[in-house]
Amino acid sequence: MNDIPTLTIIKVLSVILFSILLYILLKKIITKIVLKQAKKNSNKKTLTMVTILANVSKYIIIIIDLLMILDMIGIDTKALLTSIGVVGIVSGLALQDLLKDIIAGTAILTEEQFRVGDNIKIGDFRGDVISLGLKTTKIKSYTGEVKIISNRNITEVTNYSVPSSKCILDIQISYEEDIEKIKKVLNSICNKLKKEEDYICGNVELLGVEALTDDSITLRVVAQTKQDKNIPFKRLFLEEIVKEFKKQDIKIPYPKMEVIHEK
Repeated sequence: MNDIPTLTIIKVLSVILFSILLYILLKKIITKIVLKQAKKNSNKKTLTMVTILANVSKYIIIIIDLLMILDMIGIDTKALLTSIGVVGIVSGLALQDLLKDIIAGTAILTEEQFRVGDNIKIGDFRGDVISLGLKTTKIKSYTGEVKIISNRNITEVTNYSVPSSKCILDIQISYEEDIEKIKKVLNSICNKLKKEEDYICGNVELLGVEALTDDSITLRVVAQTKQDKNIPFKRLFLEEIVKEFKKQDIKIPYPKMEVIHEK
């Protein structure tokens, strides 16, 4: 096998360098064009569009680069492209998972199941979408772990980043307590927290008795919260319950065990 001429090596390196610069330029252009649509779309959607278009551009540049470099080092790319049709069935078997990822990724994008920045749950893992590509999706949890999931494996998604969400709180009270008194306290908290505009976009309402257990009565409160605010609002509501129950001398129930001594 003959050594590759120095001129050819220089040409190959020039193509690679030019491609890198072209990718950087295209990414800036894509970002600039897409940002013009930011006034019409949310920032999350804009960021997702930039990410996907940049990924597609990268793959196209890599394919063109590869063909050019092969041609420079003396490989007949026309014959290679022709042979691809012959070995297509064999390579298709090896690439079927990749194709499934791309098809699934395209479906996620066109159907807008979730976007970069959304808080979602896939399986038992919940976090923020930090990257959405045609092949994989990356999710970062609250504690910092990053999970990379092949798009073909994303079958069911819970998206918590919707324009509004419902926060459901079940409050247990003891049978010994005055239920009417507690309902007044909870209604007072509901009326107070309705004014929390950072969390609430609708009503905060005490629905009433939800369940009866062996040691407690369950009262249900429902609130219409803003995007990603259901958990912070729940914490806020529970803090108010602790304060008001302590002030009103209302005891929170706990499991009891009755012991009978036989003689």
